[in-house]
Amino acid sequence: MIIQGKKLSAIDPIEASILTAEHGYLIIEDSGASPEEYAEWALEYGYHVTPDIWCTDKEHSEYFWRVTTETIDGENKGLFADDELDWHSNLVPHCDAQEVVGLYAKTITYPTETWICSSTPYWSTLSKEMKDYYESLSTILWHATDVNPINQPWQPDWTKTYSETVISGIQQNRDRSQIQLCTNIEPEIKEKFSKWRGVADIHKLVPNHPLGVKGLFFQPYEITNFIKDNKICTDSKEIYNTLWNELVCSDVYTYKHSWKEGDIMLMDQTTTIHRRPDVLKDKPRELLRTGQWYKNRNHFDYVL
Repeated sequence: MIIQGKKLSAIDPIEASILTAEHGYLIIEDSGASPEEYAEWALEYGYHVTPDIWCTDKEHSEYFWRVTTETIDGENKGLFADDELDWHSNLVPHCDAQEVVGLYAKTITYPTETWICSSTPYWSTLSKEMKDYYESLSTILWHATDVNPINQPWQPDWTKTYSETVISGIQQNRDRSQIQLCTNIEPEIKEKFSKWRGVADIHKLVPNHPLGVKGLFFQPYEITNFIKDNKICTDSKEIYNTLWNELVCSDVYTYKHSWKEGDIMLMDQTTTIHRRPDVLKDKPRELLRTGQWYKNRNHFDYVL
């Protein structure tokens, strides 16, 4: 879903969250908002945890992570500044991590894109038989197993590529991915959520979306097997290949956003995956990132 010709100040944040859920993502082009104005608006859109990491934004808002190619602390750049990030969701590996990631384009000095693959329109094309079948499946992710993923991308060696500050900072903030820690959550809402679950290796393929939307939590480079009736599916690779080819590789369900300063992107992490296809290290690019849970909800159970 793309909103053009409408400033952020004229967009109701709860209505925006519904659009995000229904389509998998919401783009607000030329939002007309400053970073501070977006941060305030986002507090009405969702529940936020204040990040505690070397790349926390200290100029505009305590809720921003800096995703930038520029050095922040004299040693480290922003999150994954120099890496080509392949398809992923930010719910991995922590199953209770934020349900929505927001990005505000602060500095764009060269052509750069973010691609989003949304499973919600794909879901609508499936037969009832296939929908029922997919709802009966769960996935095992590699984080808590010794089994390699079905499909493995090239990835850098973290111990050689990143400093200890980067690695420990990311881990520390993963451990803070608890909705109960949100600074703007109402006490009565906080009490409705059960205990934080942290890392889990088994996830429902069709998540229990907080707004009731149907789609797939398909993590192409994380899945080791599919499970049905508590048993590993012998045809896991065939199931995977069907989803990989029909959903991701077809390019039918992928939106490729070319960034302009002032653009805002909101991505549902339960039903979409995203990637950054370009790497250019010698020019500045900075996005201000928020991670949040939906305020507007049909239920208070966890989604995976």
